[in-house]
Amino acid sequence: MVMEIQTTTYACSLCQRKYTRREDAEKCETLCGKLLKSPDISILGLNARTYNILKIAGIDTIDDVRETTDGFLLKLKGFGPACLEDLHYRLKLLKGQHANADPSSES
Repeated sequence: MVMEIQTTTYACSLCQRKYTRREDAEKCETLCGKLLKSPDISILGLNARTYNILKIAGIDTIDDVRETTDGFLLKLKGFGPACLEDLHYRLKLLKGQHANADPSSES
């Protein structure tokens, strides 16, 4: 007996990744929209623990990090003072890189 199986495929309208569940495609579209406005936190080079905790909390972009308070971050499970110090250090490095890359900042 031959059976016909039809499946629906959903795609993110921004990156064109394909998903079998609509919810997954919508999540991807939301993340892609955020990434168009601000870089992903992966460019910071955070340690794995800090990076993973931020991602689980839905903090995906540099703008998300800057909009989040230290108090909120410290309330995240597993995110302690060492993670906060790592995050602040990496943000300072990123800021320094952008200042060096900006020709208008030279004296």
